[in-house]
Amino acid sequence: MFDLIIKNGAIVDGSGNVPFKADLAILDGLIHTVAPVIDRGLGQRVIEAAGFSVAPGFIDIHSHSDFTLQKNPRAESKIRQGITTEVVGNCGFTAAPVCPQRFDELMQYLVNTVTLDDEEKRHWRWPGQYSFLNDISRTGTAVNLVPLVGHGTIRVAVMGFSSRPPTAAELRKMGLLLEKEMQEGLWGFSSGLQYDPGSFAGADELVFLGKVAARYGGIYTTHLKSEGRDLLPCLEEAVAIGRRSGVSVQVSHLKASNPPNWGKVKAALEMIDTARTAGNNIDFDVYPYTAFGSGLIDLVPPWVRERGARHMVAMLKNGKHRSRVLAEMELGTGDWENPMFGAAWEMVRIASVKTEKNRGIEGKNLAQAAAARGSSPADTVLNLLVEEEGAVKIIFFAMCEQDLETLMLHPRAIFCTDGRAVAPYGELGRGKIHPRYYGTYPRILGRYVREKKMLSLEDAVKKMTLLPARKLNLPGRGLIAEGYHADITIFDSQEITDLSEFDDPHHFPAGIKYVIVNGVPVVTPDGHSGKLPGIILRRK
Repeated sequence: MFDLIIKNGAIVDGSGNVPFKADLAILDGLIHTVAPVIDRGLGQRVIEAAGFSVAPGFIDIHSHSDFTLQKNPRAESKIRQGITTEVVGNCGFTAAPVCPQRFDELMQYLVNTVTLDDEEKRHWRWPGQYSFLNDISRTGTAVNLVPLVGHGTIRVAVMGFSSRPPTAAELRKMGLLLEKEMQEGLWGFSSGLQYDPGSFAGADELVFLGKVAARYGGIYTTHLKSEGRDLLPCLEEAVAIGRRSGVSVQVSHLKASNPPNWGKVKAALEMIDTARTAGNNIDFDVYPYTAFGSGLIDLVPPWVRERGARHMVAMLKNGKHRSRVLAEMELGTGDWENPMFGAAWEMVRIASVKTEKNRGIEGKNLAQAAAARGSSPADTVLNLLVEEEGAVKIIFFAMCEQDLETLMLHPRAIFCTDGRAVAPYGELGRGKIHPRYYGTYPRILGRYVREKKMLSLEDAVKKMTLLPARKLNLPGRGLIAEGYHADITIFDSQEITDLSEFDDPHHFPAGIKYVIVNGVPVVTPDGHSGKLPGIILRRK
């Protein structure tokens, strides 16, 4: 007797092959049988999938749900769009390893990605990323987790916000911290080179750490230092890090930001193709939106934020420093890549703030917020950073559709959300968050497959399943095949669409019928089952 039989679905198996009709039998969390017809009487439970597509569960290769699953392990916005496995610990930001002597600096570093109250800070003492994830998922999660450790967090643990290369002793300490994480079964490390102190890291430092990860078969994911003016030289550095260290490289959310840089993605793709032809294992991921999410802190010069949010706030309260910051923001002075160069204040939207008093500006762009406050947009930026202690999330409408489609069509593109699991209720239902948190995969399958016919269904599913599994060397997932884990998403290809919008983001998509994780139905036509069968996947 099988635990579950899925009848009469169109199998989109993840390989890129055309769909075929078959039944699936699931036993003990694995796909036991794929056959033209399986007797429904052999199943304890039967799902009728006639008229629906049956695909492997989607693998989100670039996620930040490690910072929300502790609040809501149901992973609502992710599981309801068909995601069954998330790669967490991206962009250099992870909760651990925590160095007690550098704790305050770690809290300053994490301001850009998570807001913690005093009680949460008291319990933030995990010695490693695996122990953090193991702790927060003790009662289970709706999705499987593939953990990375953040280079930025490791650097803070060893050096704080020091803006210099590490000494030999410090580099060894960083290597030992990474090695300990790899021995725990993590899948690699990530960098956020746009953010301090990751921005202070040179190529030699990352090559050293890349060699550590490579010894364990791990990967290196990188948020490049520049995704605009200096996109190509920064990508060239990532290629060199992979070549020199031997580590498998994944370029995170590849894009060309701001109008002066549109079109550079073609040269970026040529660089990646050339590197692969030369034997370098480098790939990239992309999400299907022309806006990215980040922190308002990105809009001020590096020198004012390089020692963390608390120091930045103190400097912005100083009239002399503030005048210099405003001059560099508005007049383009200073040697830094001003993200507002070639952009308009209307392109930057406030997604979320920390305090209740400023909650009313969530969803407004900076021009609107400035008008409402009776100040200039640049002054508004600085005032908000002070009032919110740096904890302001933004959405920046900085990319173009042509570039996006060029990236999505590349045969090695891997799709991702670059988002975290949230829900339309409770603390995680606040803010005008990026709609990719809810709608990434349904948007691809609805807008780009069904409506625009830019991608075939089988190609799109491959970029969501087999390609990320292969990049990670993730065994037994990413395909519908006998012996594979029963992570399965069942959807109506004629109905599937995203319903999350920038002005009203907290909505689940349409068209997802069932989502099964390790053989357990988590999403059904009745909604979320409340089951939490996800596990932390450890590299062997």
